[in-house]
Amino acid sequence: MENNSDLMNKNHSQTIWLNLALALTISIGSGSAFAQSSEEQAVLNTVNQFFQALSTRDRELLARITVPGSLNISTSVSRTGAAELRIQNYKQLLDNLGGEGPSLLERAWSPTILIKRDIATFWAPYDFYVNGTFSHCGIDSFQLIRRQGQWFLTNLSWTVESNNCEPSPLGPPNF
Repeated sequence: MENNSDLMNKNHSQTIWLNLALALTISIGSGSAFAQSSEEQAVLNTVNQFFQALSTRDRELLARITVPGSLNISTSVSRTGAAELRIQNYKQLLDNLGGEGPSLLERAWSPTILIKRDIATFWAPYDFYVNGTFSHCGIDSFQLIRRQGQWFLTNLSWTVESNNCEPSPLGPPNF
């Protein structure tokens, strides 16, 4: 029979090896490469559904993955150099991104996903195209909650950068 000290050392060794294995595991999907747990993949699936809803202007899909009452904020710098903040409520998000309008494409890569019980954060650089033309880049910061085993977007925040955008590691988009 093992004593508590032996069990703790064994568990510590297993934890170190598990963390090392996770650090060395590379999952490639949606143009991003990083170690993913099944929960991280579930969060990423919801984020990818958001990008799909955006590109297809699918208001129903957007509504299914977003929590009513969510708040959506973007920050940018005006031509005069002043900081600008744009705040949209849930209805405005659905109205602006769903339905008729220009063709939109957003691509994110190298995400950081943090999860604690039923909350998660997705953080990643992105690029954005309107009607096939590069518009801007920035950082996406999305907050999610889990309800009944499903991840939902609660708040979306992003920066809008029109200058000094690094080239995407995803290469040119396919339109």
